[in-house]
Amino acid sequence: MGKAAMAALVWWACLAAQAAPLRLPAGKEPVAQGGSVTASAQGALIRYRGWLLAVDGAVSEERPDVLLTSAEAGQVPQLRVGAMQRALPVWSAFELVKGSTRLRITALPGPDEVAALLLDFGDGDYRIVIPATGIARPAYPLLTQRFPGADLALLLHDGRRVMLPLGSGRAHVFGEEQAVPYRFTKIKR
Repeated sequence: MGKAAMAALVWWACLAAQAAPLRLPAGKEPVAQGGSVTASAQGALIRYRGWLLAVDGAVSEERPDVLLTSAEAGQVPQLRVGAMQRALPVWSAFELVKGSTRLRITALPGPDEVAALLLDFGDGDYRIVIPATGIARPAYPLLTQRFPGADLALLLHDGRRVMLPLGSGRAHVFGEEQAVPYRFTKIKR
């Protein structure tokens, strides 16, 4: 087999692997319709329609469905589901399904060329962007241009994660009241 044929076969296998979502068993408890984000130290816990995601080492009393680790300089973000761990290079996506709710995690170029993560719940129900490094306050309005369709940014500010609702016209960062979860609902597009 020639090099071109081998490259085409590898490319097709990678596409096929990305196309098939990983299915997780649905929980037995009723599924809440909305979601919440709770920031803790450098990480955050994200809940949405039966999903529990732990970002950057956030600790939960419950076992998270997904563990996400942001990229560091020269590294790519990491995704862990159960025993499976996967690197997410820029422009790669990984799709999961739990019950009837889909979650697509995409690594995108961040503002400083370190990969950012975009979490897309449902069929565009709600989108959260997680830049890997801090962003200066004057650049906050540029997030909606760089990540169109994102509803919330989980920013790294003074060494901890803070929440910034996008597209609302508000430039308020939720920093002091981090013990209170930020609640959100499906966005009609």
